[in-house]
Amino acid sequence: MVFDKKINKLKVIVTAVLIVLAALFAYVFSEVFDYAEEQLTDFRSSLSTDKGLFSEKFAEASDNIIIVSVNDLTRYSAARSTELNLIHWPWSRAVWAEFIDFMEKQEPQMVIIDINFSNYEDIALNRYSPDMILSKTLSNYDNIILATALRTPYVSTNNVVPASILDNFDNPFQPVKESLPVYIDNQEMINRISYFSHTPIPDIYTQNTTMAVTNLPLSKKTDNIRYSQPLYKLIKGNREYYIPSLGLAALLKYTGTIDEIIVKNNVLKIGSHRIQLNDNGQALINWHGHNGTYLDIPINSLMLSMVRDENSFTYSGERYPLSMFKDKIVLITQTQMSTETHDTPVDKEMTDAEIKATIIDNYINDSNIKKIYKRKFAKHLSMPKTIVLTCAFCAAIIFAIIISTNLLLALTNGLFIIMIYCGLSILIFCHPRFHILLYMAVPLYCMGVTFVLSYVLKVHHEYKKRKRIEKIFGNLVSEQVLKQIMNKPHRLNMKSSLQKVTVMSCDIYNNIQVSDTISPENYVNIINNAFDIIERIIFKYNGTINRFVGNSVLVYWGYPIHSRKDTENALKAAIEIEEEIKKFSSELREKMDEEDDKQNSELYLKVKMAINTGNAIIGQIGSKSQSEYTLLGETVDIVERIETICTEFDKNIIVTEFVLENLDVPPAADYAGMIRLKNCDEKIKLYEIRKNEQ
Repeated sequence: MVFDKKINKLKVIVTAVLIVLAALFAYVFSEVFDYAEEQLTDFRSSLSTDKGLFSEKFAEASDNIIIVSVNDLTRYSAARSTELNLIHWPWSRAVWAEFIDFMEKQEPQMVIIDINFSNYEDIALNRYSPDMILSKTLSNYDNIILATALRTPYVSTNNVVPASILDNFDNPFQPVKESLPVYIDNQEMINRISYFSHTPIPDIYTQNTTMAVTNLPLSKKTDNIRYSQPLYKLIKGNREYYIPSLGLAALLKYTGTIDEIIVKNNVLKIGSHRIQLNDNGQALINWHGHNGTYLDIPINSLMLSMVRDENSFTYSGERYPLSMFKDKIVLITQTQMSTETHDTPVDKEMTDAEIKATIIDNYINDSNIKKIYKRKFAKHLSMPKTIVLTCAFCAAIIFAIIISTNLLLALTNGLFIIMIYCGLSILIFCHPRFHILLYMAVPLYCMGVTFVLSYVLKVHHEYKKRKRIEKIFGNLVSEQVLKQIMNKPHRLNMKSSLQKVTVMSCDIYNNIQVSDTISPENYVNIINNAFDIIERIIFKYNGTINRFVGNSVLVYWGYPIHSRKDTENALKAAIEIEEEIKKFSSELREKMDEEDDKQNSELYLKVKMAINTGNAIIGQIGSKSQSEYTLLGETVDIVERIETICTEFDKNIIVTEFVLENLDVPPAADYAGMIRLKNCDEKIKLYEIRKNEQ
């Protein structure tokens, strides 16, 4: 017992040490877990596209957004065209002013210009300069969004020389006249969306033109686009400006005038639109599909229609009317295939234009709470809830392994619960009604550690239980019974318990006087041979030997395996034992005659057996240093008392009335009287089984 306590204490210590080491591993290799979390997020994002899981529940990509792309191919085609004569890049802002006028004639809902206008083209800034021409053109329309870029994030300024930040403050141009009216309740978010500088902007913005930030946030470890950032804060000198991203600017143009943008509990609210943000002020992008989801028209095709004064344009070998731009959101964007394509969860090479079109689609359509078939912006489950959920699944794994009836089932149950968490993570993210992002990397690691430790402890426990079963019952039951027990050890209750059993006491009775007629060695051999016969028959009928005492053996049925025929098997075993011992006795006498052993030629062996059915206590009985698995109780006492009666009155097999009551077909038996229990007025009827009858 003391040794067992030491072993249990050691298991607790080893388990605690392993848990601490697992926690340290997770802490040291946190970047690995971050990377794994990003990949698992990408995998789920790829399953929630227009062609993914539950796609019929989603609104597909909007056909209201059209991309007009400026890339290496379109610039090359424009440079080769004698009609366009656009040899030098960047094209003059006067060219862009003309193209904007041309696009506005098609009556689009809004025009988003994602082109870099970060420096002067004509420092004179007179009304004939390209800058002023573009500025005047922009002032004619109230549906234009013009891009700018920011750099030097507030959170990175610890690694930046202060002088280089201050140098940027000398830029006299401001990206906006007035800041967006914004309220944010999360100071950490404010710090993360703040920037100290911006790309210089000449005075080409107007009262009607919305300036918007074109930055695309990338993963720190991979060039992977996962999140969009709707709102930026620019700190310039003593002034602060909140500036929208291209997507948010499109939403603002789409909704009209707003009183205030509220970010409360990490939810950005504009009228009936809601955008879920993380602490970095980012929203997880809802991907509609691969590159090419949105109509992408090369700009040179439209420019040719512009200079030819046509009402249609050629695209992919077909003619399309310019009227298709009416009431559309036109995104004019520059994409350099060598530098501005990014890895996304749904495509390894997606252009900036496609990514920004997706974000605009998200902000306008997926954020509208009034729409039924929208994709909610994904929301991370809070850390406290994640911890509770992870602990619940770890507890479920432990419970499932503990209650498993065998090691294979324990392995299956544990893995099944882990698979449930994986399935749940995919389901509630991909389903549009939920779109909740469960953390997976660390929770699955915790579940894996829990599973391994629990399973190892289960293996150790099963090994100890099997060794204990083998030690206790190895020589007390047949190989068949032992095999049944070892195959299903969970069915065996090893704790002290009250069990219904049929008990038989078998005593070998003989007429040998050891000291006078036979040597002790021969006597022991004869008795052992008789016990071999008895044991074989007991095992044949699935009985369990409790103990040998002198010439007697105590046997029981009903434990460790139970059968409704336990009592019948006990009676059959008794009758067969009587017959086999009688046969053995005859063979022994014949052997004595052959050896001319006149003195022992009359030797005989008999068995006297008592059988009773009832409840008995079964358990480990004894001292700390010496104990055995045995039976206790009135049922056993009655059997031992009946055995004495068998010997005194020369009865071979006597059973109690309880034995006959538990038999489907009672055997032929003669009433043999009654006995009174100790300290009780109750009497028990006894019956003698007739010889050679059943």
